[in-house]
Amino acid sequence: DTKPHTFRAYYPYNAAGGILAATTDATAQQNQSAIDFLFATGATGDKKSPVVSFTDKTGKGGEDNSFHHRMSRITLTFEAGDGVDFSVVKPERYTLDGLLLTGTFNTADGIATADNGAQTGELAMNLADGVLTSSIILFPQTVASLPLVVNYKSQEYHATLTVPEGALQAGKNYTYTVKVRNKVLEVSEATIAKWNDIDGGEVGADL
Repeated sequence: DTKPHTFRAYYPYNAAGGILAATTDATAQQNQSAIDFLFATGATGDKKSPVVSFTDKTGKGGEDNSFHHRMSRITLTFEAGDGVDFSVVKPERYTLDGLLLTGTFNTADGIATADNGAQTGELAMNLADGVLTSSIILFPQTVASLPLVVNYKSQEYHATLTVPEGALQAGKNYTYTVKVRNKVLEVSEATIAKWNDIDGGEVGADL
């Protein structure tokens, strides 16, 4: 067969393939590479050129055949504001609520889909060893805002993350700066970006 064939690929590999069910709960977040579904397509090969290259060829006038993140990601960076000193005590954990934590990944077309019929739940993440930046991987889903609770010095600080365009989209990272102040939590706005870091403005939230 001398005709060129178009190939697709996905990660992480699963021998069964097809539609794979997954959860993004707190346990799954401890091994994010297992839920960071990647997909590439459009790469070609034939008998003369048997090497299939899943790379971005747009710089040479070709197509982008590289792997793309098919899930969504939220990254929170915690900063000390007025009246707060992280050198003494750092935030212990945070909780995001209103999330669809289960879904599927289709290895044939690379589409990750949240279980829209499921109950939304909360995701509680410990900030171990003074880590002040934390990322979570989630299924793309329609959500306008997410309640946030930060535990600091045995107190709960409350705020809300506003999601741009009312949805967590595939292949996008949403970065928020969360400033812990005396009795007040400030959360920056986020802008939609490819899986990288973007800063926004700030909004205030009361304890």
